[in-house]
Amino acid sequence: MTLQLCRFSLAFIWIYQGIVPKWLGPHEDELAMNQVLGASHKQAMWIAYGGGALEVLLGLAILVWWRRHWPYQLSAAGIGVLSLFVFLLAPQYLLAAFNAATVNVAILALSVIALAELFRGALKRP
Repeated sequence: MTLQLCRFSLAFIWIYQGIVPKWLGPHEDELAMNQVLGASHKQAMWIAYGGGALEVLLGLAILVWWRRHWPYQLSAAGIGVLSLFVFLLAPQYLLAAFNAATVNVAILALSVIALAELFRGALKRP
């Protein structure tokens, strides 16, 4: 039950974050964060679309390969890298009403809980 809750929550978050602020916009905050890297507006758009595609793929991987460790490990590692990027290059986004810190902590926690559940299940098997 816990693993399934983590699975569907993580998949929803990654797929939503890939589609809504990146593919259906891209949102001005997404573009601004990409431009911090020195990208032009057009390049920032392509980075957003590409990042959105990777997020959707990760969400789908979590749905399909939910009994494997790697999607959750990739989720935790990916959100760690994205968090570091925001912290170092765009810290103003940590103070917004709906900010990177709260979503990123939730993704990391759900990923770790899912991994713990997988390990616990593996230990129970003969």
